[in-house]
Amino acid sequence: MAASMSSSPPASPASAPAPAPAPAAAPGKKPLMGGCLSCRLLSGAGLLGAGGYVYWTARRPLKLGYAPSPGTIFQMVVGISIACWGLVILVDPVGKAYPVESKKQ
Repeated sequence: MAASMSSSPPASPASAPAPAPAPAAAPGKKPLMGGCLSCRLLSGAGLLGAGGYVYWTARRPLKLGYAPSPGTIFQMVVGISIACWGLVILVDPVGKAYPVESKKQ
């Protein structure tokens, strides 16, 4: 019975599948907002204003003496988060933490 079973010949290096080509290098990241300063200023200031509005709207009942509820606290956290998002857009820290490749020699 062993003779009736066909065994495949050992794989030779020529019959092995070719390795996949290396992927092309990923293109560099685009700057935030495409490098448009006016776009960053407008959207960053708008988000800062929206975050401030949400925060101060939640804060108003606290100034009147009402006890803070979980919803009020959540609204204040969301307002601060929106304002921080606007600050990040204004500052644009992407890519500024490491030196530029052209400085390497």
